[in-house]
Amino acid sequence: MINSVPQGSSRLPRGFYPAMFGQWIGFMLDSYDMSLVLVMAPILTKIFTSGKGNPAWQYVVIILTYSITMATRPLGSAIFGHYADKVGRRNLLIVTMSGVGVCSLLAAFLPTYQSVGPMAWVLFAMLRFVMGIFFGGEYAVGHTFAIEFSPSDIRGRVGGFIQSGFPLGYVFGAVMLAILGSVMGKSAMLTMGWRYAFATGVIPVLAGLLIRFFTRESPAFMKAIKTGDIEKAPFFSLFKRPALWTFLQVFFLMCGLFLTDYAVYGFLPEMLTMHGKGFDTTTFAWIYGFALFLAFLGYNFYGWLSDYVGRRRLTLIYSFILIIVGIPTFFVLHNAVVAKNIRLAIVGTILAAMCKLAWGMLPAYLSERFPTKRRAVGLGFGYSSGALIGAWFSIYVWWAHKIPFIKAIEGNDLWLSPAVILVIGAMITFISMYLGPETNGISLDDVK
Repeated sequence: MINSVPQGSSRLPRGFYPAMFGQWIGFMLDSYDMSLVLVMAPILTKIFTSGKGNPAWQYVVIILTYSITMATRPLGSAIFGHYADKVGRRNLLIVTMSGVGVCSLLAAFLPTYQSVGPMAWVLFAMLRFVMGIFFGGEYAVGHTFAIEFSPSDIRGRVGGFIQSGFPLGYVFGAVMLAILGSVMGKSAMLTMGWRYAFATGVIPVLAGLLIRFFTRESPAFMKAIKTGDIEKAPFFSLFKRPALWTFLQVFFLMCGLFLTDYAVYGFLPEMLTMHGKGFDTTTFAWIYGFALFLAFLGYNFYGWLSDYVGRRRLTLIYSFILIIVGIPTFFVLHNAVVAKNIRLAIVGTILAAMCKLAWGMLPAYLSERFPTKRRAVGLGFGYSSGALIGAWFSIYVWWAHKIPFIKAIEGNDLWLSPAVILVIGAMITFISMYLGPETNGISLDDVK
């Protein structure tokens, strides 16, 4: 949390808190919506698919819609980030959040497989496609907007706070599912409960829009306007040297982080419920929510620590640790679920959630890699372009699952295969971060 400004920091600019809290809510809304797809995946397999055949494959088909949302984010980041660097950040943030709200509401009115057959999944996938475009624009513009209000010496903790909205959104999603499941029961969740869950996404939209109506344009962009330092084609400038090398380093960094991210978020629900052989929906949702609440605290801690240790050094150490503990963590979690040991499952889930903390430094780090004239599109497209590779994690996990020695170890339960993908992601993160510079403490005006 941002409780005070450290000694020696500059005075917080006017509009700092609305910009920070507005993006915190915006990013929380992003993950809240995404979490509903993941935590309700066992339910959605019965809503949007036939429910026949291999249960693991049915689960992968639903997770594929999550991947579609992630894969279309680069398009949204390119479009909204491009124009944010040309015409400003604030007004585009209102557009992106409004679009997210409309899509959230539409999800609650989709037809089911029982009523329209395979077209139900197609319509759900199309809506996830559009949602991804708005989400891509939301953090391309929103992260940039908030960080440009932040003094350099607290930029990491501001970014950590913003980023912590993501695991908190997952907490709210898990809690919402637990409450609805307890109140309505399993059969009602399959009829109307899932619709109510998607409709609740409108609530944070209204709160975020209210805050953003009271924000002002970022000081960095206003300065760029006064000096005439505006790029004619911000998106295309990313692919010209020397900006190209910066973009490529960020791209590979995000590929690695997305692989570790999805290995945790995408497969914890599957591992905890194990096709009905594991914990029931309500128990799983509470365990999942508790672990992600700790991840919310961890993002704040990681961002704060990066202001002192440095973004690069801290992430190199962290990635190395993940390479070592990734597979043992998933092994502990799997065996806890098999034994129905709730305490051990909580420990394993917490460890898995801790595999994501490096995201706490990203808003600051990515903002420090691109100049104002291409910061929104650079941060947004650089961030989301990693999803072009990482978003198809469910397919990679399925491929890993088909490797004979992996399948011989995990059987029909997916736990080793996502852990292997996590370790590969941690390796990519380490290498890409090693090839990049330390940015801690740099002035945004000095970024070229």
